[in-house]
Amino acid sequence: MATLGRRTFVALGALAAAVPEGLRPARAQGRLQDAILRLNFTPWGMHAQYYAGLRQNIYRAEGINLEIRPAAAGQQNEVFIAAGREQFLVANADGYIKSRAAGLPVVAVMADQPDTPFSVFALRTTNISRPEHLRGKRITWFQSQVKGLLDPLLQSGGLTRNDITFLTVSRGAEVQMVAAGQADAGFGFSYGQPLTLEERGFPCNVMALKDFGVKFCGTSIVANEREAGRGDLTERFVRATMKSLIWTHANMDTAMNYVVEVAPDRSHALEVRKLRIIYEMYRSPDFAERFGRFDEAKWASSVEYLAEGGDLQRKPTARELYTHQFVDRIEEAKQLSALVHGRPAS
Repeated sequence: MATLGRRTFVALGALAAAVPEGLRPARAQGRLQDAILRLNFTPWGMHAQYYAGLRQNIYRAEGINLEIRPAAAGQQNEVFIAAGREQFLVANADGYIKSRAAGLPVVAVMADQPDTPFSVFALRTTNISRPEHLRGKRITWFQSQVKGLLDPLLQSGGLTRNDITFLTVSRGAEVQMVAAGQADAGFGFSYGQPLTLEERGFPCNVMALKDFGVKFCGTSIVANEREAGRGDLTERFVRATMKSLIWTHANMDTAMNYVVEVAPDRSHALEVRKLRIIYEMYRSPDFAERFGRFDEAKWASSVEYLAEGGDLQRKPTARELYTHQFVDRIEEAKQLSALVHGRPAS
C-alpha cells in the first residue's frame, strides 16, 4: 500500500479545510453525539483504556456515541481527522508533525504518552546492542514512519541513514521478519514488539530512543481543529478518556479482555504486562500536576529532528502543535496525575 506523496498530502489538506460543517459525521442522536476515534495501530495493550471506556459506558455518560477504528493505511489517519470525517486520533508524534507541516487542520489536545516509545530492537543472538552495531544492517520500517526519527540514534553511533538498509514491511510483519532473521533489527515501541518476541522465546536487545538523549514527544490525542475550536465535544471526549484511564488503572485484566475481544490474536497476559509498563511511563515530570500536559520544548526538539532529516515541508512552531485548554479545565487530569504518581488526590 503506497504512502501518500507530498502533493497528494497537501491537496488532501486543502480539501480537508474546505469540507462544509454539514458533511461532518458527528450528529446528535437524542442526547448522544456520534464520534469516531481512529487508532495508530491495530488494537493492543496501549489502547485498553479506550475500549474500557466504550464498554463501561464512560464515553456514553459524557454524551458520546463512540466508534473505535484501527489505523488506516499509509498516512491517511490525520487526513480523515482533518476532513472532519472522523473526530479524534491516537497519533504518533512523527506522523502528526508531518501532517501539520503539510497544512492539515489538526491539533493535539491531550498527551497520551509523554515520551517517544520508539526503539530499535534486535535478537540478542545478533549481538546488536549499540547504535554503531547497526552499520550495514537491515531494519524493518513502516511506510508511514518518518525516517528522521531514527537519525539521532544513528548519529550517536557515528552513522547515517546511508549506513543501514530500510526494509518496508506491513504492520505485524516486523516481528516475524526479525525472528526469522530476514531483518537484522526492527523499529517499534520499546514495550511492544520486543516483549512479543521475548514471549515467543526470542529475547531482544532494545535501544530506546529516549535513552540516547532523544527529546521527542510520545503519542497524543489529535482532534479536528475546527471541532476543537468549538470545544464541547472535545472537552467531553478528553474528560471521558481521563475517566477511562482511571478505571483501567484498577481493572487492567478486565480492560484487556475488551481488547482481546476485538483482537483475538493478542495474548491477554502479555498485553497486560505491556500496559503496566505504560502506566509506569506515565510517572513523568510532564504529568506532575495534570495528566496529559505537553512539554513545549519537547515539541520544538521533535520538529528540529524531523526538519534536519528533510522530512518536513515547513517547520511548524512548537506552540501551534498543541493546546492545553481542555486538560487544564478537567478535574480528572489532576486526579489521574495523583494516581499515576502515587499521591493522594487533592
